[in-house]
Amino acid sequence: MAYIRKVKKKDIAALVYIVSLLPMLLPWCYFDEEIDGIKYGTDIVNPKIFIVLAVATFLCLMFTESPKAKRLAKIFLLLHVVLYLFYALFWYVPLLTDFNLLLSLEAAHSGVYLSLLGIGLVYFFCRKD
Repeated sequence: MAYIRKVKKKDIAALVYIVSLLPMLLPWCYFDEEIDGIKYGTDIVNPKIFIVLAVATFLCLMFTESPKAKRLAKIFLLLHVVLYLFYALFWYVPLLTDFNLLLSLEAAHSGVYLSLLGIGLVYFFCRKD
């Protein structure tokens, strides 16, 4: 029989983190997709910042066991929330009107909220350590 490795909590946290990144492929913010040309989270969030943050978070979740690395992973997860909120609220609206929180929230679609929910779940899952 094949050797089955015991699944550790950090492995589950890393898997849940990867799943929490999938809403980036869902619609995020737009008024009219054909006019804006912006639809998905990958179009809105700066890809360089997002990739660096995602890789750093994944490495902290997966490959380190120290309390300092766990705190750093939690900080990175909170930075995800800040990044998502910043880009969801300030994405395009200032070019159309003055900043309007209600207009930004109205233009936000399911991808924003699912991304925030996914990162929140990973954070609370990691908080139990």
